[in-house]
Formats: sequence, structure tokens, C-alpha cells
Amino acid sequence: MKKLLLLSSLLISGALFSQSWTEQNTNYPVSGTYTGDIAVVNASTAWAMAQRTSTTNHQRYSKTTDGGTTWTTGAINVGSTTLVGVANITAVDGSTAWVSGFQATATPTALQGVYKTTSGGSIWARQSSAAFSSGSFVNFVHFWDANNGVCMGDKLGGYYEIYTTTNGGSTWTRTPSANIQASTGNYGYTGKFTVKGNTIWFGTDAGELMRSTDKGLNWTTIATPIADFGGGTITTVAGEVAFKDDNTGVLIKNNLDATGATTSSVLYRTTDGGTTWTVVPATGFFSGAIAYAGTGVLVSGASSTSAGFGSSYSLNDGTTWTAIDGNGKTCLSFLSETVGFAGGFTTTGVGGAYKFTSNLGTAKFDENSFTAYPNPVNDVVTITNKDNATFNAISITDINGRTVKTVKADNVSELQVNVSELNSGIYFLNISSENGKAVKKFIKN
Repeated sequence: MKKLLLLSSLLISGALFSQSWTEQNTNYPVSGTYTGDIAVVNASTAWAMAQRTSTTNHQRYSKTTDGGTTWTTGAINVGSTTLVGVANITAVDGSTAWVSGFQATATPTALQGVYKTTSGGSIWARQSSAAFSSGSFVNFVHFWDANNGVCMGDKLGGYYEIYTTTNGGSTWTRTPSANIQASTGNYGYTGKFTVKGNTIWFGTDAGELMRSTDKGLNWTTIATPIADFGGGTITTVAGEVAFKDDNTGVLIKNNLDATGATTSSVLYRTTDGGTTWTVVPATGFFSGAIAYAGTGVLVSGASSTSAGFGSSYSLNDGTTWTAIDGNGKTCLSFLSETVGFAGGFTTTGVGGAYKFTSNLGTAKFDENSFTAYPNPVNDVVTITNKDNATFNAISITDINGRTVKTVKADNVSELQVNVSELNSGIYFLNISSENGKAVKKFIKN
């Protein structure tokens, strides 16, 4: 049986930096339960799912309809408290949600599959046309709206068991093998997927990303710099991925020890949809959950052996990171720069969720709207932009994220910065303007 993605026990540290998260109580009844997935519908409504541990199937949801001021918890009835675990949750309003229930033991069960509630969580019904019969293994379900959804399972009959629906799951149709590009992997992982617009990606045990740009009807295979997204086949590595759009995305490669703990992490970025991946020499990000907030603000959370616990964000697709707090986050879900929730652990009914409580800031404006030249530079670098947006502030950071110089901009749209005193190497211009924030890399000779 394949390895499931389960968090090891985490000790959540106290706040290290000014808080931008407010802890909320999901009211899970079992102390130590943690949130494995959150579906954010809007600023008021979100559903959370209690994560299965190695010994217990926590078949439980928690829901808020008042922005997290109060959370109401209830059971997710999937037919058995031992044979089925709940992998993820997706929702479209305060009444309607779906969960994926996977085979939790070595015993095949016809109970696994997709379950739906239209009663706010009181009643859950299995949608049998997404078969997931003997020999199957379901990994996730996702809905874009009340009608259109996709669910995915491991290979069955030589290709991934993927179903789509256009009527809320009343009927599911399996995506034919001809529509799924060949993959060397054999399976995906519970909850290991990301969505942006109509495009969805999931990671495999061969380190590939499978991508569909049409809500699950057709799939292509993307190679990545990691060997296994979940440490199931190759136990020394796992990965996390997020995309801003079809072209720009980031990937965290986590190197694992024999216990499955992260020993080090490497950040990669693609700007061509995954054709090429480039190492981003960044520090300050964490090894766990990662997500884009809004159109371009990147957030990371959870834990790292080297970095400790906490969360941080980036305004430039991972080039530089700013710390948010020192609390571990088990999952992340954002609708915008201001609307987002994260998962956490519970202690005697306290905790389980975090709500983001401030504005992360504006993501960088178009790379092509500004220019820094010459590059490489000996003495003076000139910064201009075609939109004539005025600069508010300029700072220069080195490859380790340390600020080495700040410049007063005085609301001009063109600025010359003397960098003659800097040592030779790679640096980043951090530009704050009336149109947003941006980062431009340059080389000092």
C-alpha cells in the first residue's frame, strides 16, 4: 500500500514576529487533531477538514460562515470509521461541499470515493459513478463551482483514474487514457494538488506534475527537478508546488532523513509552464504548505528543520521573503491578498485554524514595465519604467536576502543608484512604486 502524506508531530512555537494571523478555534473534540485542508468559499465562509493521523481516522469537518468568529464541527459519515480516511475537502457555499474518502487499510473497500453534502454537513452521500472500486485509490476531489468538478485516483488499468462532472457529481465520467499523456509514475498523493483558474496540477511518485488546463478533460506531463512528490517510492525527497498562472510557478524540494523529517529545502521557479525550472537562491521560506495569494503574492508555512516553524511571504515569486510569524501552518488556502486561512493544531478545543488579518501587499508589476541598466554594472545603475510610475522607495538586497543599501526615491519615475561600493556579485533591486512592488536582479562587476 502506498505511503500517505501525513505530518509528523509538530511542536508549534510561539510568535517570533508581528502577527498577521489570528488563531481560531475549529472545535475539533480530540486534542492534537490538526487541519489537513481548508476550502475557502469567500471572506465569510470556509470549510476545514481534520487530518487523518497514522492511528486515527478523524472523519470530521469544521465550518464557519462568519469569517471565522465561530466554527461549527461535525462528523463526515463515509460509512466506516476504520476503512476510510478523508483526503481533502472542497466547497462552493455554506451548504454544499465534497470530500474524497480513500482506502485507509490494506483491505479494499467499496466505501471509498467522493462524498457530497448539500445540508451543511449533516448528511453525506457517496457519488457512486466515480467508481473507485477494488484496486483503486482516490487522492482528491475539486470543484470549481456547483456543477464542474474533477476527482483523481492512482493508475487503474494502466492510466490514472480521473473523473469529471458537469452536474455537481450526479454523474461522473472517467477521462479516457487517450486524453492522459504517458507518465512513468504509478500514483499520486492524498491532497497533493494545486489549482489556478481552470488549470489543475497534481504530483506523482515519479516527480512529475500532471496538468490539465480544461478542468480535467485532458492531461499533459511536466518534468520537475524532484524525484518523488511525496516520498512514497523514493523516500529521501518530497515536494510542494504552487502556480500563479499557467506559466509561472514555484516548487519546494524537501530533502528527507530516514524518519521523513525535512533536513533541507531548495526553491525552484518556472516561467514557462514547467519546461524549465531554475533554482531560486532564497532563504526565509519554509518547507511545508505553499500557495499564491491573489494574483502574485506567494505565502509559505509549516515547518523546517533548518528554519524552525513559521510562515513568510514573497512579493516576487520567491526571490526574497519576509517573515510573518513563528507559528507552524499545516495547510494554506487563499482567495486574495487579504482573504486566506491556514490550518493548525488543536489543544483541548483551542486552535485548529488561522485567519489572515492584514494585507500582504501588492505583487510586483509587469517585469517589462521597468528597466535597470546597465547590467552588469560597474558604478551606477539606472532604473526607469515605461508607465512613468513614481518610485516610493528603493532597497538593494544581496543573494542571502540581507539589505545592503537603501535609497530615497523622492517620487521620481527615473532614478540613478550608485553601487560602486558594493562587492562583486548578484544583487536585487527592490522597487516600491505607486503601481506596486517589483524586484530586478543585477550583477555588480
